[in-house]
Amino acid sequence: MTTHWKTTILAATLAALSGGATAQMAYFDADDYGQTDLLVRESTGNASTYIASNKGAFEPIRELPEDDPIRQLALAVGRVDLLSVGPDGTRGLGTCTGSVLPGGWVITNHHCIPGRDGHELLAASILIGYLEQGKEDSNHYRLSVDPSDTHEFLDFSLVRLRDIPPNVTPLVFEETLVDPGDSLMVIHHPLGRPQVMTRFRCFAARSQDDGPILRHRCDTQPGSSGSILFDREMRPVALHHSGGMTADDDTSFNKSTRISAILAQSGLLRDISTDAVEHRPSSAPQVAPPPQVEASPPSPGLSAGGINDLLRSN
Repeated sequence: MTTHWKTTILAATLAALSGGATAQMAYFDADDYGQTDLLVRESTGNASTYIASNKGAFEPIRELPEDDPIRQLALAVGRVDLLSVGPDGTRGLGTCTGSVLPGGWVITNHHCIPGRDGHELLAASILIGYLEQGKEDSNHYRLSVDPSDTHEFLDFSLVRLRDIPPNVTPLVFEETLVDPGDSLMVIHHPLGRPQVMTRFRCFAARSQDDGPILRHRCDTQPGSSGSILFDREMRPVALHHSGGMTADDDTSFNKSTRISAILAQSGLLRDISTDAVEHRPSSAPQVAPPPQVEASPPSPGLSAGGINDLLRSN
């Protein structure tokens, strides 16, 4: 499989040079590095119109009960803050999204860390638990600015946490297939805002290439770069990296990299994942089920995936 993916990557790299998709970092004043709330200056435009136009697609994680499985999953996802200096000496602050992995690692996009050519990354951190603007119960944890493993086309980087966030269950990556039309969910920090999820009309595009890139129809914005796409069983399946979807074209799509492709490319990620699986706590002892009794057939219902199927008029 590794050879197959590497061959496909080399071929796809040439095609990607002319692609129209755009990386999705958000940019702020450099003096705001280390702040929890990042507010767009009026002189550079107001982000409220973007947020308002997507209020139906972005669901705040804070609205879920604290013991909700999605909210527990989201604890491993944070806002990645990036302080850099450009060729002209101007400092800037960009934000992406990243996820905590076992062993003190974070995965995000290559275009986030190490970032753009000609720009020096001065400092990086991940903000964990940022659910509501104006509250200071979230924390920054320092990240290395030098990835231990990275790939420009697959657009991923594995970076070391210099501080380990407590009470966070890391994400574990395993090879999981995604078929065209499968329902998905994204947990992210669009425009550097408090954490949200996208699951409304969020699914794998029906038209897919035979390669490492997963096309998807999930609403994202600048700042969503580096977020994870989960399947309906809440398994990590892809790493979002660029936009391209437009409101007036239902065949347009955003782009992500399949986790299976990153695992094939990165020996480090395979080691992280294998070690996590081998040391995963065993399940609780099985209890004998009670005697079965006949019951009337359950009434038909809709899962989260079924709701997306209905909205797609399937």
